[in-house]
Amino acid sequence: MKAISAKILVAVVFAATVMVQAQAKTQSKSVVVESPSDLPEIAQRQSEAMYLDGTILYLEQNAGRTLAILDVTDPARIRAIGQVSVNARTPYDFVQAASDSAALVEYRDHSGFAVISFKKSKHPVLVETQWQYPARAETLGSNSLLLASTPTQSVPAPDPRYQVVDVSNPSKPATLATIEGVQERLERQDTGTVFLLGSNGLTVVRRPHVEEEYEIHQMQLMPN
Repeated sequence: MKAISAKILVAVVFAATVMVQAQAKTQSKSVVVESPSDLPEIAQRQSEAMYLDGTILYLEQNAGRTLAILDVTDPARIRAIGQVSVNARTPYDFVQAASDSAALVEYRDHSGFAVISFKKSKHPVLVETQWQYPARAETLGSNSLLLASTPTQSVPAPDPRYQVVDVSNPSKPATLATIEGVQERLERQDTGTVFLLGSNGLTVVRRPHVEEEYEIHQMQLMPN
């Protein structure tokens, strides 16, 4: 009986030692690891994606239908703000910032894009767009995007369609131009200019703010 009790005691001590060692490994002199169990309950749920807007972290949950909201201003004291429902039709991925207070998201079934506005950080809103086709997105400054259609097995596209879109107002994203049958694209980086050779001729996408900065820089290089 004493031998069994001794074995049980050794097992308990061993388990406790392993637990202490595991806990000790969550931090060092330079790094601290916060496990899910250390964080608010909404951070422990299964999430599909996340987006950081300043000091607010959003977690996509429930197949894209819910956003959990965390305040990460103080990483040592992360707190839950709440969760909201969004009207996403399928799960999605955050592609990139669409403006200072919004993010572009792409549905994972490649059916198109939507914009999530974080203007009211505690009540983000998903806004559907007219860009409901497979495409590649890139930024044009802080408030505009360039969408290039991409081919799929069901929708071949040898000459892609480009759209220039304005997202300065996330609640009402707008298409500035549609360029069909783009055969070639060139870019002049110093002025931020994009040249698109389409079926209707040449389209030039300009960024006046970048052009102005370039002109100022050129003037500064001129000898006095």
